[in-house]
Amino acid sequence: MTTIEFWNLVVNSTATILAGIAILLYIIMWYKDKSSNSYDTFDATYLDILKIGMENPSFRNPILTNDYLNSFSENEKIKYEIYAFISWNFCETIFDKGDNELMKTWSVVIDVENSLHRKWFDNPDNTMKFKESFRLNIQNNLPVNFKNPAHNSVQAQ
Repeated sequence: MTTIEFWNLVVNSTATILAGIAILLYIIMWYKDKSSNSYDTFDATYLDILKIGMENPSFRNPILTNDYLNSFSENEKIKYEIYAFISWNFCETIFDKGDNELMKTWSVVIDVENSLHRKWFDNPDNTMKFKESFRLNIQNNLPVNFKNPAHNSVQAQ
């Protein structure tokens, strides 16, 4: 091996190692940015859900929502059912991410939405609106008795 071949090998090897490090750093930065962007998106979406709740405070009242079939008039019941679906769909989206860090932040919100809209969720008319994996996770990990909800109990996929 000549000196030129040796230095050529060193330069090529160094370039390959640096390219590998750059790719690894890119993946790490992409993952961190993805988590940050997910949080921002979820935060903005949940704020919109809460704004609807502020416009319709009865939809955030567990006494009414846990007996929604009897508590709301026909039009109010339809509006509530749409709101409950939006709330649960938001929770399912978080669950679908399968991100444990995201779940640490948002599991409390899922617990709150469960305490508000679980009766709607468990209604047989609504079960097919969600993936089986999500339904089973909610049914197995979140309480139906809301006096003592278990916080941070929803598991990521």
